[in-house]
Amino acid sequence: MLKKGHLHTVILAGVIFLMSFMVTGCWDRKEIENRGFVLGGAIDKVITPAPKGEYDLPHVTQEAGERKYKVTVEMPRFKKGEENVTGGKENHYIFSGEGESMFQIVRAIGAKTYFSPFFEDLQVLIFSEAVAREGIKDLLDFGLRNPTMRRGVKVFVTPGRAEDILKGKMQVAEINSIFIAKTSQNVKMTPRFATVTSLGEVAQAIRAKRSFGVAEIVMENGDVKLTKGAIFNAEGKMVGELDEWEIVGGKIIRRVLKEGAFSIPNPANPEKLAVFEVVEPRIKVNSHVDGDKLWFTLEAELAGHLGENTETEQKALDPVFLMAVERAMADEFTRMVQVAYHKHQELRADALGLGSLVYRQHPEYWNMVKDRWDEEVFPQTPIDVNIKVIIRRPGMIS
Repeated sequence: MLKKGHLHTVILAGVIFLMSFMVTGCWDRKEIENRGFVLGGAIDKVITPAPKGEYDLPHVTQEAGERKYKVTVEMPRFKKGEENVTGGKENHYIFSGEGESMFQIVRAIGAKTYFSPFFEDLQVLIFSEAVAREGIKDLLDFGLRNPTMRRGVKVFVTPGRAEDILKGKMQVAEINSIFIAKTSQNVKMTPRFATVTSLGEVAQAIRAKRSFGVAEIVMENGDVKLTKGAIFNAEGKMVGELDEWEIVGGKIIRRVLKEGAFSIPNPANPEKLAVFEVVEPRIKVNSHVDGDKLWFTLEAELAGHLGENTETEQKALDPVFLMAVERAMADEFTRMVQVAYHKHQELRADALGLGSLVYRQHPEYWNMVKDRWDEEVFPQTPIDVNIKVIIRRPGMIS
């Protein structure tokens, strides 16, 4: 048994031992301003000859392969002391590299600055349409192998140069990549915005040899817009795009439409508008097989409110008027579904997930057609659409 003096000595030694751990510095410490937090990445085709400009950097010799891609990364510029960093190009760094291997390009970018690229906080990855149409399958390998790159990174396609999205000057004092990531969160409230797809979802679709969709992004006058969608086939190549109405129709088929406002010519006066707000959609999509014949059915009940009636002389509580609005809105939703469905058939790309539905409901039939699904079976499969609109709250004004 320890004596009292020895016990105090042991306790004191233990306290000192614990305190030594609490005050010990991190062995791999790196100051935050010296770490290259990559917030956005853009992949373009190389322009030959390369234009000269403010962001130009020396080319890096490509040791193997052809100089095919230009990768641009956006990193935050941290404020030091009393330094005033406000919006636009002053709050970020832009670095670029060229080559064929994504791994080598990133290493080359790291050689141009004292902070090495760190991808754990990557928010967005943007491909130019030129790159997307050639295929992005092999370009994703580096990101999926990189242990610091998260699967939740948002993937976009842009019709122009992807690097211009990162270099462009926003109207707000926000780093471009972060602003884009925040803006994409409004997709649920704005049904005409294409659904934002993550890196993990894209990789999963490519591995499963399924077609998929990616939101298109454009920048105009400092504003970001996501009003179109890019469709990729099972090989990871972009084959076409959807307009905003086809996007809505596709969301209904995929049962991801949650809310949104839609307008039609007012039945009481075609020169005015009636606006319907979807608040409670109920959508059922099923596949049916009879011998070698396949078809789909879509039944939807879209309940909501009369959000606006610009024909002020029309009584909103008039049941005849409300029924006319419901029928007109149902016809409009039906049209959008049919247009979206036929567009995917034309592109021979089932980015609607209908093949997965057939697999779950009719596995034996699916085994017979899965190898011919996108090219032969899906383009010839009809769909029956039945949509009902219910106005639960017409609203009252005096």
